[in-house]
Amino acid sequence: MTPTTYERELQVARELAAQAGDAIMDVYFGRMEVTTKADKTPVTNADIRANEIIVEGLQRHFPLDGIVSEEMSAIEGDRVWYIDPLDGTSGFTRRSDQFAVHIGLAVEEKAVLGIVYKPTTRECYYGVDGLGAYRANPRRSERLRVQQPGSRPRLIMDHDVLTHPQWQPILARLQPGKVLTSGSEGLRIMKVAEGIADVHTNNSPTQCSSWDLCAPQVIAEQAGAYVRFTDDSPITYQRQTKMGKMYVIAASSDLGTHVAALLNEQFGT
Repeated sequence: MTPTTYERELQVARELAAQAGDAIMDVYFGRMEVTTKADKTPVTNADIRANEIIVEGLQRHFPLDGIVSEEMSAIEGDRVWYIDPLDGTSGFTRRSDQFAVHIGLAVEEKAVLGIVYKPTTRECYYGVDGLGAYRANPRRSERLRVQQPGSRPRLIMDHDVLTHPQWQPILARLQPGKVLTSGSEGLRIMKVAEGIADVHTNNSPTQCSSWDLCAPQVIAEQAGAYVRFTDDSPITYQRQTKMGKMYVIAASSDLGTHVAALLNEQFGT
């Protein structure tokens, strides 16, 4: 069976991500307004404007589709777009470069298309189910593939993990050859997809939402990564907000199942 190309969806999503990225950078170099949401996380005028651009564009081009976004109530539809207009808002408020735009599409609960766009460099990571994963910048595009991990895997995590007591036994047993950090979930996962890191997992079962994961999941899978919940079940999308489980994204299934076993033992997931 020939894979569905989602050519129009990909073109629209890439254009909207770039437009949202431009709006984000206007705020990055201009007037940033920061408020705190009910869950005590920051939101800025850049988050809101980027969300408006993406939602308006998707509704114009695909009016029958649903949308689940961090910055608004869900819109019902058969196919569902999962949007994080600014993944890594905390880093953005500090004017780091560790933030990205996420646009993912799920069809019949399966993530099939993903865009992770980095506004500061105009790099666009994208993947389509069955058609591969790519990284493009204004000059060129290249295919992404994971790298076979060595005996001491390279770990990419949120920086808070490094000092958290619950993670010390895992780090001691995993014995990573290198530990990398990033403030954006999407950019962390991209490091596995592009062969810079070997393994990533969320910090806890409550630490990731569907809009954080949908887009980068497609790209990582299409780059050849192992992407599963720690109970070895597939990651699916049922219009939920929180994923509710720990997951592992790794450069090989052997490494992925090994890390999953360590997490299950430590966290009882």
